[in-house]
Parts: sequence; structure tokens; C-alpha cells
Amino acid sequence: MAPYDYIIVGGGTSGSVLASELSKDPAARVLLLEAGKRDRSPVFHIPKGFAFTIGNPQHSFVYETEPFGPLGQTEQWSRGRVLGGSSAINGMVYNRGAKPDWDSIVERGNPGWGWDEILPVYKEIEDHQLGASDMRGAGGPLHISVQQNGDPVNEAMLEAAGNIGLKRVDDLNSSDEERVGYVPANIRKGLRQSTSKVFLKPAEKRSNLTVRTEALVTRVIIEGDRAVGVAIASGDTVEEIRADKEVILSLGNMETPKLLELSGIGGADVLKAAGIDVVLDRPLVGEDMIEHRYATLQVRLNDPKLGYNARLSSGLGQATSGLKYLLSRNGPVASAAYDLVGFMKSNPAEPRVDAQILMTPFTQGIKPLDLTLESRPGASILGYPLRPTSTGRLHVVSKDPRVNPRVTTNYAFNDPDRKKFTDIFRRMREIAAQHPFVDMIKAETEPGWAVQDDESIVNHVLLNGGTSFHAYGACKMGPGDEAVTDPRLRVRGVEGLRIMDASILPVMVAGNLNAPLMAMSVRAARMILEDA
Repeated sequence: MAPYDYIIVGGGTSGSVLASELSKDPAARVLLLEAGKRDRSPVFHIPKGFAFTIGNPQHSFVYETEPFGPLGQTEQWSRGRVLGGSSAINGMVYNRGAKPDWDSIVERGNPGWGWDEILPVYKEIEDHQLGASDMRGAGGPLHISVQQNGDPVNEAMLEAAGNIGLKRVDDLNSSDEERVGYVPANIRKGLRQSTSKVFLKPAEKRSNLTVRTEALVTRVIIEGDRAVGVAIASGDTVEEIRADKEVILSLGNMETPKLLELSGIGGADVLKAAGIDVVLDRPLVGEDMIEHRYATLQVRLNDPKLGYNARLSSGLGQATSGLKYLLSRNGPVASAAYDLVGFMKSNPAEPRVDAQILMTPFTQGIKPLDLTLESRPGASILGYPLRPTSTGRLHVVSKDPRVNPRVTTNYAFNDPDRKKFTDIFRRMREIAAQHPFVDMIKAETEPGWAVQDDESIVNHVLLNGGTSFHAYGACKMGPGDEAVTDPRLRVRGVEGLRIMDASILPVMVAGNLNAPLMAMSVRAARMILEDA
């Protein structure tokens, strides 16, 4: 008898929740394996600490994409390399997704994942600052705060967005209409609420849960048509650990398809080119991946006292803000990546909301992931289509597990996606042209008014926009035999192997995926125990 019933590979957003939920069954022996370390560093708990973790190889897996765009540039995509995964390094926007998107998963032949099944899970895990209602929960383990800080630039941006038809709301997750408001965030008393902190740490008190960090899984062990365990690299040696019931992959959209391919499950041509023996020919592994690329609009404010730049760009300002944070756990250091979030139609003819914007009273460097704040006062609006249709892919290029996969972005936009971007960008400019926000603006600094026609806007998106860290769909669930997983997330063609992370999503359910993955992981754990 193997020492474990379930081996969960990946201790990120989904893996931490799965480990917590599965180990609630005292008869289930659960092992969680994480390639990164424990989240002991303060940067994983201070909300604005993501500036020190995203793109830092000590704390993140960093993937460089294939060249794209008019200049053939590359881009870095980061994912958390720590217990809690990307929930420990992300922008903390708690966005639950639109009801029609959840229901469309079911309409595509995947029962059990509709809004009526997911909403009760959200309400169960939430401890919302605004209290319980028909649409949100209170008393659960995950605290959600809405930081209505009243900053004058924020208030002006909210009013400006209202002037183009976005209704100001207290709870952005309470409807699917065009709306705008202060961001709901998984922050409690000025501290980030990662899935490691909220779900995993309390669960580690249980004797039936084992958590191992710095454990690099190199392949799934498959005997016959069944997954029976995993191989872990320990220095120059390989350790094998077996599971009696299931191996569950929760490494995220980037690493899960990679591990499948390293294990011989993937497109035969891809595997052979990488020198990997084909165990199971599954051509859709790593295919049809979609990411949100954002467009940027930055403006210079006409009063140096406005916004956060002066407070956070200088050494003195950072020290003052840091001291305020230590004393009171509030201020800009204690807030999410962006203060305001909005959902809108890219143009009035759209049947429903199809774009997300994020707004904040600071400006950064022009290059993607340049998190250096400007010293002069500014404000930013970012926007992207919620449901782009251009697809990318990622595949292994070597049988060495330490070599990153080749990442081909979905940025070769088709015509519908190009039109979405131009429409969204023009609506972002509409917001900046409304009173009272426009009264604070001295000039548009990025991209500047020379950018007007459609082609220039799209080039601006490609050259100066960036990844939103929302890539999904590289191992989609579906009812057809060609889908990588079935609607209960079981990998087709292999018994005892399941996936629960962003890679299984057949549609984009939200602009931000952290909250949906928490709820899905709770539901997935219950499916796993039911099937057992």
C-alpha cells in the first residue's frame, strides 16, 4: 500500500485549496508537493510586496515568450514559485466572473460548473467586509475587503467613468452590468490573504496532510493506463512516490501541460521533437491558450500633490509610507495593485459587458513590467477584452524538466480582437476626457495624442501593453474525446490522473482568475471524494 491516497503536484492557488479540502476527510492521506519554498518572506504578505516578487526568479517561475508584435519583442510571464503560488504574488483583485460565462461552461457540455453550483461555494468561503447577502458570503475563511480610500483622483476617475455609463457600485461582484468601483481584494487588516495562508496553513495541523516544499516533480509515473505516482528530482537522484488513488496536477496553465508532456502525454510530434517517448498521443495538450494583453493609457496630472507618485517614488516617500503601513496597516502599501476596477461594453452595440478596466492614481515606466513609479504626478487606466479569441500555445522543447517550455502568445490578433482593442482604448480616452478627471490632467503621456488610427492603437497595445497573468485553457475540459480532461477534470486515457488549475478552463470566466480557481478547487475536491 502506498503511503498516500492523493498526491497533489503544485502548492499554488488550486493546490493549496485542494489539499485543505481533501484532508478534511480524515481517511484521505494527502501529499502536497511544491517546487518553491514556504512563504516566510514579508514580501509575500505585504500587499504591495508583489513589486519585489513578480519577475524575481527567487519567488517566481519566469517564462520568456517567443517574439511577437511589430518589433518582434519578447515578454516575461511570471507565476508564483512559493506555497500559495500566484495568489502570493498577484494584484489581489477578487473578481468572481460573470454568470453567463460560468453557465457557458455547462452549455459546452461540462455539467457541474455553472453559476448555480459555483455561487454557493463563493458564499461558503467568503468573509466579505460588506457582510452577507444573496450574492456574497460572510464568516468564511477568506476575507474580502473593499478599500474605499476617497483619494481625490480616484473619486474623479469614478465620476468620469460614470459619465460614460458605468454605474458606481460598492460590490463589483454583485452584478454583471456596466459598473465601476473600488477594488474588492483578498486583503485583511493590511495583509495579503493568499491561499497558503487562508486554506493550507490551518489544514497543516491535520495528521493526514503532508506538505513538502522544494520538491521538483519531473514526471508522472504511468504504468499501463494508470498514473501511480510521481518522480521528484533530489539533487542528482530521483525519488519516486506512489499514490493509491489519484495524482492531481495543480501546477497552473504553464507547468501542467509541461509536466504532462514530460510524462509522455501530448502531441506525438511535439514529444518526439523533444526526445520524449510517447505514452499517450494527446494533440491538444498545450494548445489553444488564451491570455489577456492589456492596453495602457497614462496621463500627467497638473498638481504635484495629486496621486501616489510623489509619496512612493522617492526614498523619503517610501520610508514615510512604509512607516505608516507598519503603524496602521493602511495607505497605498496596504492596497491592491489597482484602486479601481470597471466593467464595460467596448461599444454600445455589444450585448453584454466585454471589457475590463483598472484605474489607479500612479504611473510607471512605459515598458511592460517596469514597476518603477514616475516622480511626477500621474494616473493610469489599463483595459483589455474579457474574451479574446486569438489563441497561443506552449510546449516542451527538451526532456530536461528545468528547461522552460516554448511560449507562443495569442498576440497575433485576429480582426475581431483588433477591433475590441481599438474600441476599448477609445472608451478609456473617453473617461480621461470627462469632468472632473479631465480638470486634473495636464497631458496624455502614454501613448500620446499622435496615436489615433486603428493600426497605431493596435501597435501601441503590442509595443507598450503587457500580460495580465491570466493565461488559461492549455488543457481544456470538454465532453469530446479530443479534450484533454473530461468535465470531472480526469485526464482522458489515463486512470488516476486529474487536473485542477487554470489550464482546464474552456472559457474565460473572469478578468482575474484567482477567485474562480479557489471556488473551482473546492468543488473539484468534492468531486474527487465523491468519485472515490
